[in-house]
Amino acid sequence: MRRPPLPLLLSAVLLTACSSGSEPTAGPSAEAPAAATPSAAASATPTGAPDLEGLVVEPEPLSREHREGPIEYDRVPPVGGPHHPRWLACDVYDEPVPFEVAVHSLEHGAVWFAYDPDLPQDEVRRLAALADRNREYVLVSPVTGLDSRIVAAAWGVSLEVSSADDPRLEQFLAAYAGGAQGGEPGAPCRGNGLTLREARGLVGTSA
Repeated sequence: MRRPPLPLLLSAVLLTACSSGSEPTAGPSAEAPAAATPSAAASATPTGAPDLEGLVVEPEPLSREHREGPIEYDRVPPVGGPHHPRWLACDVYDEPVPFEVAVHSLEHGAVWFAYDPDLPQDEVRRLAALADRNREYVLVSPVTGLDSRIVAAAWGVSLEVSSADDPRLEQFLAAYAGGAQGGEPGAPCRGNGLTLREARGLVGTSA
């Protein structure tokens, strides 16, 4: 039997490939790597930090692992690290809040104004007034064991001040409230967040 000419064979092969709609595929090296789960991935250190005297920026990425139950932190207040899968609704609280859910709020872009429980009420009201400027992304609460009267915290950054009148608090708020430093830009804080009572029940602490 006589074979068809070589050009006709090549044309038939090309026609079959085109009609199948298939594209040439790359080898295994072209496969997209599996994405890390958001709860376990480490977030990047905040970049473009404002020029604020006394601002402390964490030098290494912080864990975003989700954990149930109480968690021990190596600083007060914590500025990131492992945290509860649910977050605390951003609001002004007059009682201590569980760190585990507050840290998750930081991951969503919250700014936390933590203050000494002995801070005069007029200064507490000033902090609440700052929170009114961005109610979706500001958390205010008393915290025992601070190294200063007030600590402003966001994911990976913190600022210690001695007075609620310090202008750096407003600058800190403008720089970080609702920001992407926690790796989840656009995630809610006030919306769908836990109440303090719910948070205490889930975490299993009275803090």
